[in-house]
Amino acid sequence: MRCVYTMFLCFLLVISNVISASVEPNGAPTNSSYQSSKKDKKKASGDLKKAKGDVGKFKKDLKKIEKKLSFLNFFHHSDSAKLSRQYIHQHHQLTKGKKTYPYKVDHDKLGLKVEAFNDTTEFKLDYDVFGFYPYWEGDLHKSLNYSLLTTIAYFSYEVDVTTGNPKTTHDWETTPVIDSAHANGTKVLLTVTNFGQTNNKAFLTNNNAINTLITQLKSLLEKRNGNGVCLDFEGVANAQKADYAKFITLLSQELKKANKEYLVYITVPGVDWAKSMDFETLIPAVDRFLIMGYGYYGSTSKVAGPVDLLNSGKIWEPYNLTTSVDYYLANQVPSSKLTLVLPYYGSIWETETANKGSKVASFIGNRTYDYIKSKIVAPIQYDSLSQSAWCSYVVAGKGENKFRQCWFDNDSTLGVKLNFIKEKKLAGMGIWALGYDKGYTDLWQVIATNFCNTTVLPEDGISTSTTIDSLSVDSTKSNSSMVQFWDKLTNIEGLLREVTNYKTVLLFTMSFIVLFGGTGFVIAMFQPNTRMFFFCNTAYTVYYSAFVLLFLLVILRWVNVINNLSIALILGFITGGVAIYFITKIVEQINNNKP
Repeated sequence: MRCVYTMFLCFLLVISNVISASVEPNGAPTNSSYQSSKKDKKKASGDLKKAKGDVGKFKKDLKKIEKKLSFLNFFHHSDSAKLSRQYIHQHHQLTKGKKTYPYKVDHDKLGLKVEAFNDTTEFKLDYDVFGFYPYWEGDLHKSLNYSLLTTIAYFSYEVDVTTGNPKTTHDWETTPVIDSAHANGTKVLLTVTNFGQTNNKAFLTNNNAINTLITQLKSLLEKRNGNGVCLDFEGVANAQKADYAKFITLLSQELKKANKEYLVYITVPGVDWAKSMDFETLIPAVDRFLIMGYGYYGSTSKVAGPVDLLNSGKIWEPYNLTTSVDYYLANQVPSSKLTLVLPYYGSIWETETANKGSKVASFIGNRTYDYIKSKIVAPIQYDSLSQSAWCSYVVAGKGENKFRQCWFDNDSTLGVKLNFIKEKKLAGMGIWALGYDKGYTDLWQVIATNFCNTTVLPEDGISTSTTIDSLSVDSTKSNSSMVQFWDKLTNIEGLLREVTNYKTVLLFTMSFIVLFGGTGFVIAMFQPNTRMFFFCNTAYTVYYSAFVLLFLLVILRWVNVINNLSIALILGFITGGVAIYFITKIVEQINNNKP
């Protein structure tokens, strides 16, 4: 009874609280508060529904992208996985950063003027242009038009993982680039580098080193009036996912405490093989995610191919700039926080043939844009799928002459990729690295044309059939009439490609054979003689069934109804069945021959 009484009192208390909540201070219940509450609930319900819809869309998009980057693709495209362990920034630091680097361009000897592009013109950018400034580029600051650069990241503070102190800051405290950039309204960040799983694990699990690094960075930024930091930690393992997110959050928190205007940028890989990023934690703490959009083909590739392909199709590896950007968007990184960094270098391979995408004999190396323009004289060709420039040429060897292929971006292909950035509504572009195009201004011209005019062009790109006389041609003379010419050419080529695509023609031919051949076969089966011919002989039945099955598998795979794994399972099952059949026959024969 006491228990019932207690429950009754609780009920009365709840009712009184509900009534008092809907009563005005003078005690009278209000109609307006009820109406307002109803509206708020309706709005909240609508917002929740929209949020659920957005999350659902993001998850769906992410599922599509992860399917492309699935284990099956990983297995078939293992050279891309190997490339993920090649850190381009570190490689360039270890090669180009040395005074003995043999592939430097003597601009004076070649008569190339190293000067700022249109230094008398002040451009107004509609998108961010971010550039890594490597310490080995010396006095490059004298030949930059800063109105085409919103942010520079000085490369770099090299972290001592045991203490957090710098192994070196490469003259951050004395470099004149900071004052030069600030005088022209360009922000300057200090790049902080750490490469490899071992180094990152050692640092991210060492709280003392982390705290020391943060203290050092605050001091260095204050000393040179820096605008923030750019974290270039490459090769973080999945096991350090939480440690990495915690470190970035703490760094951002402490820097913004010291100066709320400080910026925190981080580099992210084109393909996140390790899944080392906790996006939910990182997004609020990071001002920009810099997608390193290069190295898709490189030193471990089995075929020569585009360094920063826009699309893959059936020819190239499935990892490209489009899947990279879509991956981060699908993980709910706002497009306004994404910058796509593009390469001002190309890659050279010794190849077996002169054909596009030839098998590789050996990797020759990465070369800067100015080296490629000044040293390699060969006709430029374009791959319309990847939107990349390439050329094939022959070098004289001791025993034999050998083919080489060079893949890179020039003014035409860079323009297509900048248009892609506008289509995706990203924050802007990045450059790895400033100074790699010294002596040439065509790439700056493309930036000025595309980023000082927010018009998004139709996605036509560059035609495969296009060829320019040689790499030594000065492509700064490109003009609007040339652009119109390319537009018309690519439209025509696109239409022809739709009509004459050999895969489409072959698919229709095979479908025609299956449809009419199959219909004819069914009709023929109404004749007893035909049925007897096909089915009285076991061998004929097996041959016909195998032919039809093979034909069907080819068509189903071609139209992506089944995948490679399904085909392997079917063929494995058939092979197993055939093997069992023959083994059974052999055993029977042995048994029959026994006395």
